[in-house]
Amino acid sequence: MSAADGRVLRTEKLVDHGDPARRWNLVILAEGFREPEMPQFRAACARFIDQLFATPPFNELWCAINIYCVDVASDESGADDPNPCADGDNGSGLSARTYFDATYCTAGLGRLLAGNQALALATAQAAVPQVRATIGIVNSSRYGGAGGGVAWFSTHASASQIGIHELGHSAFHLTDEYTDARDNSTGGEPTAPNATTDTNRATTKWRDLILPATPLPTMSNPNCANSDNRPSPVAAGTVGLFEGCDRSRCGAYRAEHDCYMRTLGTPFCSVCRRAIRNVLKPFMPQQVAPSVGVQFSDTLAAAETRRWFTHSWPACWQVCWTAIPRNPGLSGPTLELRVRTERASRELVTYWLDITNRSAAAVEFDARYEILSRD
Repeated sequence: MSAADGRVLRTEKLVDHGDPARRWNLVILAEGFREPEMPQFRAACARFIDQLFATPPFNELWCAINIYCVDVASDESGADDPNPCADGDNGSGLSARTYFDATYCTAGLGRLLAGNQALALATAQAAVPQVRATIGIVNSSRYGGAGGGVAWFSTHASASQIGIHELGHSAFHLTDEYTDARDNSTGGEPTAPNATTDTNRATTKWRDLILPATPLPTMSNPNCANSDNRPSPVAAGTVGLFEGCDRSRCGAYRAEHDCYMRTLGTPFCSVCRRAIRNVLKPFMPQQVAPSVGVQFSDTLAAAETRRWFTHSWPACWQVCWTAIPRNPGLSGPTLELRVRTERASRELVTYWLDITNRSAAAVEFDARYEILSRD
């Protein structure tokens, strides 16, 4: 039940946005997949990548991210699933010989699924030396996951959402916003960007996002023995101080009534989105010396409008378009260009160019592009 129980097969770059020295590199490791089951692992990787792209703010900063999948074959399928667990959870009792020795019931919590963190980090770095975050997908259909230095999650139906939640912990230092552990917060001000014990409007952690008219605390828990599941007293998206965070029912506050770190699939709150942006933004493509060219040339009759399209442009490139007449001696505005954009796929864009000849004579022209950033 260790690295002796499998082997690393190969690494593939599934999302390629450039030089890993200039990007935020995410490595996804297979755990508990036998070699014949690697297609299942790759399918799980694809589902996670699609979910990540669909989750703001990752879609806004997608061009900052490279994603690699590392095929790690284990001798046996699954993960250890102790029965019973200290919290009373009844696992299957399975003991599986896997590469990272992933197990449920980590720290005595049945749903806490994690593997050998040191081995996972070393494996990820060997595959991608510039790795910034590591995920382990565990071949088990039972609900489970964990944060820490590595984000682990199972292949449960909610797996991709679990993975994004756990990535919030491991890569962006976000804390849980649910309240399942203790009546009152202990230990002073949390280090996580999305939890605070400070209710002072002038000093609280996300004071710049709180409107003057928003009451503080915005919502208080009337009974610290129970989680407060009442509806929000303010409009969705309002930033304030909502009691119940960092697994404490009282004394710790979150920024919005709900958030991905509280409920899977719910949009990240403003504070969590800012924390994620702060990490990813430095890895976005930077402006370089423009690259220019002529995409096509054609002729428009007097007062004619026609449409062209040009496809398979990388979505991470910033491209400007112009239509330049080739006829000398034309007076006044001659060509009018309208550019529309279609996101043909996660990685590719199609540009639609509508060009109108506003003159009384035929006009020859070049459709020119200028690529402003693509490092």
